Amino acid sequence: MVAQAVRRRLLKAALLLAALAGGRAAAQETTFLSGEELGERLRGLLVWIAADDVGEHGFGLIVGADAQRLWIVTARHVVVRTGMRGSGEVEQPSAHIRLRLCGAGAATLQAHAWPAWDPRGTDLALLTVPRPAQLQLDLRALAAQPAGVGEPVWLLGSNDECSLVPARGQVRASADDNHDLRIDFAGVRGGSSGGPVLSGRGVVGLMKSAEDLTTTVHDIADVHQRVQATAGALWQLEPTRNIPPGDPQATQVDLAETLNGYLLVLNNVWMLLQQPTVARPTLTDYVARYNVALRRFLRAREAHDGSLARHWPQPVLPAWRALREQLWSVHLHFWRIDSQMAAIYTAQRTSPELRAQLAERAPELQRLEQDTAQFLRLLAKEP
Repeated sequence: MVAQAVRRRLLKAALLLAALAGGRAAAQETTFLSGEELGERLRGLLVWIAADDVGEHGFGLIVGADAQRLWIVTARHVVVRTGMRGSGEVEQPSAHIRLRLCGAGAATLQAHAWPAWDPRGTDLALLTVPRPAQLQLDLRALAAQPAGVGEPVWLLGSNDECSLVPARGQVRASADDNHDLRIDFAGVRGGSSGGPVLSGRGVVGLMKSAEDLTTTVHDIADVHQRVQATAGALWQLEPTRNIPPGDPQATQVDLAETLNGYLLVLNNVWMLLQQPTVARPTLTDYVARYNVALRRFLRAREAHDGSLARHWPQPVLPAWRALREQLWSVHLHFWRIDSQMAAIYTAQRTSPELRAQLAERAPELQRLEQDTAQFLRLLAKEP
């Protein structure tokens, strides 16, 4: 009866924690990379483009892929000689578009304009290229929210180099009615057109033009809509689920996911060891998951003290310090049965004595469940 009661309470707490953590089914997916680190991860979606017959070169972004081809968006003037506005010059689309995947070696591929694409007065073009065999893509690229004025941003691709431009920029103005953002960038040279611009949360737009230190960037949300509206085209980019480490939300999400993950695996291990028989594969899997959750807790244990002190009300940091000691105490009790794990694994059985020891820990587990839920409610309040 005690085991059943605690099992119900732990399951209820696990569901509550999942809700407080934003309903994340896969807690480990959120990353906390800096803008520079995120840019390096996104380099696998960057492509270098040259249209020699119209004398242009720049970059583009892979936005979709199937088994046969890749879809790439770039600035239209990279692949079409458009001439000065009002000059009457006839446009000249490139007939020889060369393309190199920045994350897949130095091979040059022949690209083609997607025939169904309608630029509708924008400086955007959609290209396709055969997909190289064995090419693996991480399509988590998008910022989950628009970049705010003053937010730092970075540019991928400049001067024929498939790399992050060292100097970061800053958003000067949000997207206007033409879907253009204005960004102050120092040190951006020619050949950057079509390159993705990213905040610490993901890609926010594609580079179009530069005037002195201010650049024009096409909003990625509008690019998304245009590709999806194009017959036969494929858009597969997803949010990065990255939060830059200096953002207070990184503290909230990391601690919520850490506690959520630990309580879930604690629940699983506790229930498993309450059974008389334990299958080896299940035991191996649960112990491995427990160790992953514990390592994440150890990384987060003191990493956010400064952020909690700066951005949350005074009681929150002491509450976290108390809760982490409480969690560590629960872990140590589980650690004491580690000496029996080899015997459990070999026999695939637990002893009555072990099950009795675990049952004695029921009140401690219930307190951890309650205090964790209370802390997450405090944490969920706006800092």
